[in-house]
Amino acid sequence: MNINTQPLFPMGTEVSSKDDVCAICLDYFHGHDVAPVDADKTKCMTHCRHTFHLGCLTSQYFTKPIGSRQCAMCRQNPMPVKNQSTSQSHPDKFFPDETFYDACIQGDYDQVDKSLAEGVNINAVMKYGLTALMLGSCSGNRTVIERQLNAGAKVGATRTGDGLTALLIAVLEGKTECAQLLIDKGADLKSIPPLLIEVLMGNTEKVRTLIADGADLNADVWGTTPLLLAAMKGNTECLQLLIEKGATLETARTSDGSTPLFVAVWKGNTDCAEILIKSGANLDARDNYGSTPLFLAAEENHTDIGKLLIDAGANLNLPRTLDGTTPLFLVASHENSTDFVELLLNAGANPNTPRTSDGTTPLYMAAQEGNTQCVKLLLNAGANPNTALPDGATPLFIAALKGNVECLKLLLNFGADLKATRYWDGATALSIAIKKGNNDCAEALIKAEAAEGTNKGYCVIL
Repeated sequence: MNINTQPLFPMGTEVSSKDDVCAICLDYFHGHDVAPVDADKTKCMTHCRHTFHLGCLTSQYFTKPIGSRQCAMCRQNPMPVKNQSTSQSHPDKFFPDETFYDACIQGDYDQVDKSLAEGVNINAVMKYGLTALMLGSCSGNRTVIERQLNAGAKVGATRTGDGLTALLIAVLEGKTECAQLLIDKGADLKSIPPLLIEVLMGNTEKVRTLIADGADLNADVWGTTPLLLAAMKGNTECLQLLIEKGATLETARTSDGSTPLFVAVWKGNTDCAEILIKSGANLDARDNYGSTPLFLAAEENHTDIGKLLIDAGANLNLPRTLDGTTPLFLVASHENSTDFVELLLNAGANPNTPRTSDGTTPLYMAAQEGNTQCVKLLLNAGANPNTALPDGATPLFIAALKGNVECLKLLLNFGADLKATRYWDGATALSIAIKKGNNDCAEALIKAEAAEGTNKGYCVIL
């Protein structure tokens, strides 16, 4: 039986009163004279007369576009849905869909306005247990949050299981304006250490007072400490003060294992990164993905911070444990990362260190992406143009395949092997270029073979 097309029960069948349960979660309903504490446990009846919890309907309909929803029991149109506690009738657009979810998290206030005007349930619990207001905090868009609050969003709504709130998200994400707005609207501060709030707000003197009064310098919420938040916000005064008073440099954020130095690097807060480096932060610490601060600097193309890390002794060739990617490998494929490539090579990064997961070299990646300047830098630094993947493909192969003729010419000038073959099919760079119709590459390869005396009579119409 296909559960997506066949009803669970015949149309019109109601759950028996003696089995007064939601047909989705199988939990019992409250009595008709007892209002549920949790709004999601409100009993609702569909137009086809089947009963469910409001939260269960919201969860089920979230992934279904408005206009396509079906009753979980009879697969008929369930709209409108009647709230059995309030007798209110809810149309299809009352139940949020992914469009509304995305609009909230991306700060698209035009779509948020449209959904609100259509009557969407602003306090619905959506994917991952998040409400629209929580998603607005993630986006950091004050306008979205204001409109959600004006539409009746509950500022104190908490996620079941871990107590996550919109205010807590704003604090963890460093969204100062959003946090202040939520506080002004009465958000509960009890679960957040005062020192964390004052650092977020940039109130250095209040931070100083709290420290003098004995505030815990390392008090954290989900691993976010005052020091990490100061690094995120680029607040050098608070950062320096916390360090001077003894805040721990290496406390990692729970969600991703980032230390304050990671966060300063990620945000491009050079002054904070410099303070942390000079204060003895671990330059080669790893986050939950096995990345180091230097790897993150390369990923974000923060060359100035990369130089600080290198000058302080960061390991140039330490690979990310997730896949064996080095900082040089990462930036070699990025068109706008030439300065970072040059920085790493001048500092002694090994141009021939492959990614351990598949044997790909920085030169191969640069040739693949058509990053001509990086190809030139790597070759001049001693990168081997003939280092092959496990299947025999060399940088020359990928340049021919992608039609990156300038990279291909550089590889030829530095001694790329024209006769190299791919193991599984015997293909050469020239045969690949011809097959893909990359005539410029084919012409360059034929000329190189002619000069080397190895041309086998290929003819390409150019």
